[in-house]
Amino acid sequence: MDNHELFKTGNKDHAQLGFTLLELIIVMVILGMMAALIIPNLSIREGVVLKAQAREVIARLRYARRSAIVEGKQKVVILYQGQKGEEGETTHDTPKPKSDDPGHWVSRHAFVECHRALGDDKADNAVSDQKEETTACEITFFPEGGSSGGEIILSDQDYQAKITVNLITGKIKSDIFGNEDEQEN
Repeated sequence: MDNHELFKTGNKDHAQLGFTLLELIIVMVILGMMAALIIPNLSIREGVVLKAQAREVIARLRYARRSAIVEGKQKVVILYQGQKGEEGETTHDTPKPKSDDPGHWVSRHAFVECHRALGDDKADNAVSDQKEETTACEITFFPEGGSSGGEIILSDQDYQAKITVNLITGKIKSDIFGNEDEQEN
C-alpha cells in the first residue's frame, strides 16, 4: 500500500503534509490575544504581594489583641525588616520568626516603616536601643484592650499599605483595600 493511497479522499488524490497558511495565521492570532490578556496582569503582582503581607500583619495584630484581652497578659507583636540578598534570597542577617510565637513577623520585599503614637517617644528610643537593627516596629497590646498604638506603613515599589493601631482601643484599621477595615471582634 502506497502512502499516497492513505490520504485519498473521495475522487481526489490529495496528500496533505503540514499545516495550511490559514491554520497558522489563526493560531498566531489566538496566541496574540492570549498574550494581550496575560502580559498586563503581570504588573499587578507587586500590589498583590503587598496586600498579602499587609493581611498577615493585620492578622497577627488582631490575634495579639484578642490574646491579650482573653489571657489577661500583655502581648507584643514585633515586625522585622527582612533583608534581601542580590538575587532576592533572604540573607543570614534576617531573623527567623519562631513558629510557635505569632508575635514575630518578617517582611518579604516590603519596606516596613513605623510611626509611634503621640507621646510614646521613650518607647521608640528603647526599641531602637535594645533590639537588632532589623527590628522595624514593636506594638504592645494590653489586657484592658488598649495598645502602644502607632502607624505601620508597608511599601513595595509604587504601592503602599497603611495600618493604624489605635492607642486607646487597640483596634486595627487599614486602607490597603480602598476602605477603612474596622471589623474587630
